[in-house]
Amino acid sequence: MTDTLLELIKLASVGIIAGVFSSALANRDHRQRKWWELRVAAYQGVIEALSDLVYYYDKHYNAAIESRDLSEEFEKKLSAYWEQSFPRVRKAADSGAFLFSDKANAALRDFMQDKKTEWYIEHLDITLSKAKKCLANLVECSKEDLKLKPSWLERLL
Repeated sequence: MTDTLLELIKLASVGIIAGVFSSALANRDHRQRKWWELRVAAYQGVIEALSDLVYYYDKHYNAAIESRDLSEEFEKKLSAYWEQSFPRVRKAADSGAFLFSDKANAALRDFMQDKKTEWYIEHLDITLSKAKKCLANLVECSKEDLKLKPSWLERLL
């Protein structure tokens, strides 16, 4: 009887330990997955916004270089891009330390620094260049920062 009771206690303790261990692993995996999904959404949002800003500045810069006016309808469309995108990039730059790597954060801060110029076309040229550079940097950072790292179990195998 005591041998049977001892065996039942052993089996129960193994079951409890295995359950706690697997629960801890599943919880850890879930938290890491959610954190990764949050970072993906942040990178995706700021990359889309920067792409829209590149488009906005490119169209204005090309029109200024060619000394032509944009149609009123097209100007409204471009303004909508800027009004939606610039605040998203500004917010990402302000909260970037939380979600982005140091390199991505530096690229966003550099983009947000305003360089005073005398000429509108010079402002467009500088801002377009900064937006393209920031976009390229963020795409590269996202490739590195969002790589799926092998789990500890995969590293053992």
